[in-house]
Amino acid sequence: MNKPWKLILLLIGIFIAGSVTGAFVMLRIGRAAAAKRPLPEQWAPLHLKRLVDRLDLQPEQVDQLRPIVRRNMEQLNRLRAFSMAETRSGVEQMEREIADKLRPEQRAKFEQMNKEMRERAKRLGHDRPPGGPNGPRPERPRPSGGSPLPPGDGPAPEKPAHN
Repeated sequence: MNKPWKLILLLIGIFIAGSVTGAFVMLRIGRAAAAKRPLPEQWAPLHLKRLVDRLDLQPEQVDQLRPIVRRNMEQLNRLRAFSMAETRSGVEQMEREIADKLRPEQRAKFEQMNKEMRERAKRLGHDRPPGGPNGPRPERPRPSGGSPLPPGDGPAPEKPAHN
């Protein structure tokens, strides 16, 4: 008589192997997606480019919309930074309240657990909101090639210093 437990064990092993492989693949894809997302300084120019491309805007319309988009994207970035700072503050408050309720040996484990989570967040780049309390996000390499931005939305050219 054939032993069904061997088949069940094999199927469970295949399922676990697939789950582990899928988790690693998703982690890699998530990191790649995070690296490709635009920096907040790029939000306004990219949004304006999208408007230009999709709405077939005339140059005078681009000139009228540019300050509107910039102003509102700057506001969104400030709101994002504020929200991230408030979230960090809330998490720290929760950690203090939890630590107050723990025994000393539990508190040591809890602090180690939190330290590991902060290190993981730092490795993934989740610990520095742009324009937030920790300053601007570190510069990411830019894609090579021509500028995807409408005229006047790239970095301002450097002006020569007058002595």
